[in-house]
Amino acid sequence: MKQQSFAIALFTSLVASALFFSDGAMAAKSGGTAAGGNWGSGTAISPVNQPDPTRGAQLNDIAVNASGLAVAAWDQYTYNYGGGATIGVAVQSGGRWNAPFTISGATGFSMNPRVAIGADGTMAVSWTYEDPSTSVSSQRKAQVAVKPAGASAWVTATLAQGPIGGVAITQFVPVVVDAKGNVTAAWTTWDGSHSVIQAATRAAGPSGAWSPPTSLAPGVSAMYPALSVDARGDAAVVYSVSSCAGCNMPYVAQYSFRSGPTGSWSIPVNVSEAIVPYGSGYVTSPLVALDANGLATVIYFGYGVEGTRQLAPGNWTSPQTVLAAPNAVSSYGGLDLGLDDGGNAIVAAWIFDASIGVDRSSVYVTRGTPGGGWTIPQRLTDPSVPVDAYATRVAVSPDGSLALVGWIDHYHGTVQVAQLAGGLQSGGSTWSTTTIGRGTAFSSFQEVLGLHAGSGTVARAVWKNAKSGTQTYASSYRR
Repeated sequence: MKQQSFAIALFTSLVASALFFSDGAMAAKSGGTAAGGNWGSGTAISPVNQPDPTRGAQLNDIAVNASGLAVAAWDQYTYNYGGGATIGVAVQSGGRWNAPFTISGATGFSMNPRVAIGADGTMAVSWTYEDPSTSVSSQRKAQVAVKPAGASAWVTATLAQGPIGGVAITQFVPVVVDAKGNVTAAWTTWDGSHSVIQAATRAAGPSGAWSPPTSLAPGVSAMYPALSVDARGDAAVVYSVSSCAGCNMPYVAQYSFRSGPTGSWSIPVNVSEAIVPYGSGYVTSPLVALDANGLATVIYFGYGVEGTRQLAPGNWTSPQTVLAAPNAVSSYGGLDLGLDDGGNAIVAAWIFDASIGVDRSSVYVTRGTPGGGWTIPQRLTDPSVPVDAYATRVAVSPDGSLALVGWIDHYHGTVQVAQLAGGLQSGGSTWSTTTIGRGTAFSSFQEVLGLHAGSGTVARAVWKNAKSGTQTYASSYRR
């Protein structure tokens, strides 16, 4: 999920009094005790992609299944004349990372990778592509490469394209794979008058074909899609709807659902409050996750970090603020969501406190229940030391026995992962934190982290090391 830092100081003073943050014995220490199980040492999985570590975001993503098969991807910028960007990929099999390779085309600008992997071993990597501006009729495209289970080659498809102009194929192309190897992708495109959310599905198997794109919310201007799938192939997309065509003023989040890999997408429903009058606040960066029964949890930035839970088809809890800023001079950064098959959730976000004498970012977390309740938020980073935390990510195993929250401590240049003792079914609130890597980005806004759990015993993390040039590192968890 793309992490976007922006201030939402408006309204936070109203909701901060409704929630309070629990530190004390439950706060994780920076570089503290090792989490349960074992994280391996950081391993370089890419070449040095940038000679200058102060340049380039080098966004990345990672996914792993229960057998330990993992795929990681990152964007690679060059300093060659005319520039350019490609997508690098590495696959881990049998505990070893294979040699990295470039999965995208070698010309133009391929950026913003996302990855997914199925229980059967099907892998998918998505990205956005842009022709060089010097090209005739330059295009921006949504592209996905798939390697079906048992296949020896990747097959790349362009799912949508449009002229470059700031509105065609924007943001990321989220991608998911169900247990049987069906691949679903979603993206934003321009229909001539509106930003439109579209989705398509590739049938499982080496000869599987992509379905025609389906527009999920015709007639409205939609953006920031997020996508989730359960093991049986049910899929859900959540996105922000803007108040006017072609503008970036999202005021409400909508949700669409598909039953099984071949079902039809449902009529969109609003799953957030509508913030009006337009421009007085925004609903943005929505995320969705499905449990084993196809019931969803949705979070987004609105009046703080808000959440809603689907109790049954057509029945949602009222949106509520689940993470509020500690004061009116705080701003919200990246948020993330993890959900187990039973509907137990973890929500985490980094929140920057601009108070005099503080001036740093902390990680906060809350737990959601299948019934729609939320726990009192906790601060995972230690307020007594100058931790400055960014790039927050959540990973939850399908059975809920492994619940992880990761972040980059920019002040100390370390990669941190906290583990919830006993998992999501324990009802506990004790987190232990370990340092799994060092040597992170030059600037705080460049910090990136990928984190994913394939089972209760298998997880992977990936981050950018920028001590000498820019290189992608990974670490493996197994117990």
